Amino acid sequence: AAETDVDRLLDLLVEKGVVTKDDAVGFRADLAVKKQEEKETQKEFTVIASKPIKISGYTQLRYRNDKSANDVFDVRRARFNIQGDITERFDYRTQVEFGSTAVTLLDAIVGYKVNPYLKLILGQTFIPFSQENLVSNTKLETINRSQIVEATTARSTNDILGNKNGRDIGIQASGSLFPKADYNLIDYAFGIFNGAGINVSADTNEQKDYVGRLIFHPIKTWSLGGSYYAGSYAASATSVNVDRDRYGLEFAYVEDPVSFKGEYIKGHDGATDKDGWYLQTGYYFIPKKFQGVFKFDNYDPNTNVDKNEKDVYTLGGNWYFNKWAFLQVNYEFKDEAAKETDNNALTGQLTLQF
Repeated sequence: AAETDVDRLLDLLVEKGVVTKDDAVGFRADLAVKKQEEKETQKEFTVIASKPIKISGYTQLRYRNDKSANDVFDVRRARFNIQGDITERFDYRTQVEFGSTAVTLLDAIVGYKVNPYLKLILGQTFIPFSQENLVSNTKLETINRSQIVEATTARSTNDILGNKNGRDIGIQASGSLFPKADYNLIDYAFGIFNGAGINVSADTNEQKDYVGRLIFHPIKTWSLGGSYYAGSYAASATSVNVDRDRYGLEFAYVEDPVSFKGEYIKGHDGATDKDGWYLQTGYYFIPKKFQGVFKFDNYDPNTNVDKNEKDVYTLGGNWYFNKWAFLQVNYEFKDEAAKETDNNALTGQLTLQF
């Protein structure tokens, strides 16, 4: 009955010339999307224990057709997350990965809300460096992260630390400052970490790694900022320490249906300097349903070596069935300056969340 009343009211407003037919169609579409989102939200649930517990997770199933390797289906990720509040100020979160060859603890943190502008987090979690590093895998607009992000945030073997899923063990302070009507002028995060990666029982040296990220929002749809990481790495307690430093600049503009994002990062691993950047744009051809994405990704693994850069052009499409499930298809055209290799890749990935 409520929907019928809205339709009658819109028809009357169109008849009186208060709104146009196009405006009425757009309003009906927005209302339908909102109702669908409300239905989907009702699917969320909590488990009642001594304190309410929120359980969530996701699975990402992938098909990869890489001309330099065999085609393969795999379970790329299967993650299970538990979180909740202990008191009004204390909360916790634990996340485990089941999709790899061995079950891996990814996150194990306790948070303390000091005030509305400051929260302390202790445990194993993301290092606050790089825009793309901090985006959840379920929110990425491309299937893969950029080469330079993976090579400087411990997300691949191209980082001297290895693949640690962008995480480490330590303590950090984060928050937002100068609140506006519907956004904050500044977001910040600063942390001290072991610098040895995840699931390590002891640090491999006496030094601690320091990292900070500061983001400025001149308006709601724009963000500009940078990150800095100063650290050292030792493969073992008896190994020689080497510097592991990074800095990065980033921007993002997001206003449906369009988005623009980019970063530049420079890293220093011992005697090796590396840098890279990416630019990415997305557009929703069908609101909240179909998004087209294009990305250019440049990476130089050693700036002291000539003709060493690697470029990746990604053309992709994302189809969102609802807020819980979406399908991504990416074609990556790869151009390496050092050699001519036919290693372009077609990848499809289905994400299911609960």
